[in-house]
Amino acid sequence: MPGVGPAPILFNEFFQMFMRCMPPNGWPVNSKIAVGNSGGPDSTCLLFLLNRLITDLRSKAMARQSIPTSVVSLSVNHNLQETSQSMAARSAANAEAMGVEHLTLDIPWGTPPFSAKPVTGQPVEQVAREARYHVVFEGMTRTGAHSVAFGHHADDQVETSLMRLARGTTELGAGGMRRYRRWGMGTGDVEGGLGWVGHHGLNRWIVRPLLEVRKDRILATCEEHQLDYVNDPTNFQPEITLRNAIRQMLTLQEEGKDMSALSGLPQHISSSLDKIKIAAADLQDTQMDLTGGMHQLHGAVKVLSSRLEDVDNEVTFHLKNMTLPSPPSTLILSSHALPAIVDPTVRLAFVLRVMRYVSFHPWGSMRADGNRRRTSIQRIIDTLWQSDSAPPFTAGGGVLWQPAIFSAKRRLRVGTQCLGRQLQPGERVAWMASRLPAVPYNVLDTATLPSKLDVDVTERLATAITRGNDSLEVLFDCRFLVRFDLSQIPEELVNALRKYQETGASVRVKPHTKFYWPKVVLQQPSYPDTIYATLMDDGHIDTLGRTPWVSMEYIRLLDAT
Repeated sequence: MPGVGPAPILFNEFFQMFMRCMPPNGWPVNSKIAVGNSGGPDSTCLLFLLNRLITDLRSKAMARQSIPTSVVSLSVNHNLQETSQSMAARSAANAEAMGVEHLTLDIPWGTPPFSAKPVTGQPVEQVAREARYHVVFEGMTRTGAHSVAFGHHADDQVETSLMRLARGTTELGAGGMRRYRRWGMGTGDVEGGLGWVGHHGLNRWIVRPLLEVRKDRILATCEEHQLDYVNDPTNFQPEITLRNAIRQMLTLQEEGKDMSALSGLPQHISSSLDKIKIAAADLQDTQMDLTGGMHQLHGAVKVLSSRLEDVDNEVTFHLKNMTLPSPPSTLILSSHALPAIVDPTVRLAFVLRVMRYVSFHPWGSMRADGNRRRTSIQRIIDTLWQSDSAPPFTAGGGVLWQPAIFSAKRRLRVGTQCLGRQLQPGERVAWMASRLPAVPYNVLDTATLPSKLDVDVTERLATAITRGNDSLEVLFDCRFLVRFDLSQIPEELVNALRKYQETGASVRVKPHTKFYWPKVVLQQPSYPDTIYATLMDDGHIDTLGRTPWVSMEYIRLLDAT
């Protein structure tokens, strides 16, 4: 009807939105969920709806629904603009008014691992984003939150899709943000560095319940329930970030106004806007008309997002059907089954999923995907789908691809020995994806290795024993989680740890075999290394006759998210 504005979000409607972003294994029992609260309308609306949902269902004995039982508000104070303090204060006040636990997280610029505070002319957006995510994860850890909900909405989804097109993304990237995804191991590569979260990030989730809701409905919800919020003034300054420029470009087009307001933008931003127009026009299966208005763009991005989910499901199906029994940390794929994948986009997603699984780069990082370099990924696709007899090769991501001959009754053959070999009955041609070796296998025990492959756990073990801890966990090579049961640790190793500062003894986790599986060794000056535990090819741990006291679990995932 004429004059009727956008409808506020109904509680039953929000419940459905929230359940659609539930992680695949459900919400843990009695878990806590955090909300990234900036004090703006999006996060204020989300915090209000989520708190009301949890409160209502709790009063109804959870209505037989397994959802988080409490919510905590997390606000980040960047201290990058004059309004930072007031926005953080508004976030805290909103949470208090709703009766929600709140934590304000300050970014300590200049204190490691944080860089000095960025100044004008530096890439503020990326630096601030990395710092923000780092402290949000710390906030989740401090408050015990299993997941964090962000207030990204449908308009944000359009902007994200266009930003990715500016960076040369594929159709998969143009699908935008996912409703839910694992946090991942982080963007850093050094333990304790900015963006690094390690194996803990594999069990934490980011969810976006409002992703299919337009901004106007969020504002209507705030108005309906008289929610106070603040608008970040920098969101409306197109010269600051590409996202802001996209937002203004779309607003001007929607309102039919002159685009001259964008004429004075910095060169890198105006160049990105031009790239977006070209990339949007080049999309193969979806029409994305930047002049067609937000309604058309929402529809186009929704189609791309749905396509992304379909591709994820198809890749999961093919992996289940093509994967042969594989040694730990590797993946063996039947060459004869690969032609069943015809769609180029599915082939691309399939290769990326395999790379992320076997790479030694942090799970979920772009490096684990070979930085998604198109030429490199295409080389992998061409080789796997067009040749059964290519020699071993690598094309990024820290992954080695090798021809293999698989048999259920004979030993696995891998590498150049497979080339030109006549197949015996029961054998089949395959490809193996495994970690790219850092040094040749024959010098593995004598070579100087990077710290991630030669992990000194001496001090950590000694401290844990002194404190009376039951166990210690160590991430090895971003691939294996090594757990030490300190109640069963051999007595002679305990004695060595008590005197390590005097004797120079050290306990280390190092690689062995060509697949770089972990082993635990004691090193002492003038003595040969003593091996205390090794991972074997059948996945069990050999503690060389000692009581089992170490476990080694390959923790990288084949999941889409």
